[in-house]
Amino acid sequence: MNRRERLELEVSNIQEKIDKASKDVPSHILNSWKKDLVSLEFELNNLVDGEEDNNY
Repeated sequence: MNRRERLELEVSNIQEKIDKASKDVPSHILNSWKKDLVSLEFELNNLVDGEEDNNY
């Protein structure tokens, strides 16, 4: 699995966690997940072709 695929999977997992979060989840936890999502999306959007082939 290359870096792009890993990031796409992580983005998908966090988005699903946010979407399915119960109303009992504290707002600071939900905000932390959202920040993580933004960071991962930023990293994914800024990958260059050479980085996609690297196995981290």
